[in-house]
Amino acid sequence: MTTAPLNPGSGVVAGWAVRSGLGLATWGIRRASRRTDRDRQLDRLAARAAAEAALVERDALLRSARFTAF
Repeated sequence: MTTAPLNPGSGVVAGWAVRSGLGLATWGIRRASRRTDRDRQLDRLAARAAAEAALVERDALLRSARFTAF
């Protein structure tokens, strides 16, 4: 049995198919990472807002503790 293709042009078509598939896969990976970056950014913004709220609460508690201590 021979491994040579039946049509000499089929190697070119196969090459195009592989390159197209790899291009689509790369596009999909980039798209997924962009979506992940957006989700990560939203999580980061939520964490920052929670940290700012905690600092405000801490400052308020410290201020009230100072005024009652003296």
